[in-house]
Amino acid sequence: MIEKPAIGVYFSANDVVYDWAIAFLNSFRTFNPDLRLILIPFNEDCDRLLQLKYTYNFEVYIDSSFARLEAIGQAFELGHTPTGPYWFRRYASFWGPLEKFMYLDARQLVLADLKPIILALEKYDFEFLHYDCALNQVYEPGELRQNLLKKGGARGFNSGRWISKKGLFSLEEFEKLAEEALQIREQLNPRNTDQAFINYCCDMKPVCYGHVAEVLGGICQNAWVRQPGKIYRQNGKYYIWDYGGLDHKKQLVILHWAGYQLNALMPQKNLFDKFYFQGKPIIKYVIARIGTWLRYLLQLPFSSIRTNQFVNNLYHKIIKY
Repeated sequence: MIEKPAIGVYFSANDVVYDWAIAFLNSFRTFNPDLRLILIPFNEDCDRLLQLKYTYNFEVYIDSSFARLEAIGQAFELGHTPTGPYWFRRYASFWGPLEKFMYLDARQLVLADLKPIILALEKYDFEFLHYDCALNQVYEPGELRQNLLKKGGARGFNSGRWISKKGLFSLEEFEKLAEEALQIREQLNPRNTDQAFINYCCDMKPVCYGHVAEVLGGICQNAWVRQPGKIYRQNGKYYIWDYGGLDHKKQLVILHWAGYQLNALMPQKNLFDKFYFQGKPIIKYVIARIGTWLRYLLQLPFSSIRTNQFVNNLYHKIIKY
C-alpha cells in the first residue's frame, strides 16, 4: 500500500459554486499537479461537483463532527446568513487526514506552487498562517478588541485561506471556546460568523500566527481581487505591477473574489475565464468573452445606479423600516 503524503490542501464547495470550482480546480492543478487535494463538502448539494473527483484527482472528507460544527455556527447566527453554519465544517480539517495543510474556499484562483507556503509553517515555527486582514470584519469596537490589540492580537484575518496543522484544535476545544464567545457575541462581527469564530479561537488559545507575506516575504500582502495594481505574468508566475505601491512586483499566489457574484462586472473576469475555459475549445472562450462584454454593457448602467451614494442610502433606509 502506497502511503499518502501528509501535506496538502482542503477546499470547500458545492454545486451552487460549480463554475467557481471549475476555475479553482483548473488553476490549482496547473500549479500543483501532484499536491494532495481534499474536498470538504459545503453541504449535501454536491452531486455535480463529485463527478469531477477523478478529473481533478481530489478526495472527499466527510466527518461525523460536521453536525456539531454546524451547531456552533447556528448558535452564532443572527439571521444574516442562512448558510452560515455550513462554513463551520471547514474546521474539521484540524482533525482530518492531513498533518500540515492549507484551507481554501472555491471562489478563488491558485496561481503558484503551494508547497513552500505550507512547509513554511514548520520552517518558521508558526502554528497558523493567514492572508488578508480586516479587523472590522471580525471584532466590533469594544473592550475585547482593545484588550486583544494591547496584547498584540486581533489581526482580523480572513477565514477563506489559511495554513495550519492537525491537532491545533479539537472539536471539544471549539465547543468550549464557542460557549465563551457567545457570552460576548455583541463584540463579534454580526455577519461573518465563522471568520469571527476562528479569529477568537486563535486569539484566546492563544495561537502563534502570522501573515504569509510577512513571514515569507516577496508575496503580495492581499489576495483580494480589488487590490491596487495590475496583474501580469512573467516566467510562468503572476505578479502585481503597482509602481510606488507596497506590493509592486510581488508574487501573487492567491486571487479571491469574496463578496462578488460571478458576473460580467466582477473584476479580473478575464483571468477567471482563462482558467474556467482551460482545456475547452477556443471557440467557447471567444463566444463567452463576447457575451461577457455584451452583458457588461447591459449591466453597467444598473450597477452605477445601485452603487450611487444617494440611491444606496435611500435603499437601506427603506428596508430598515
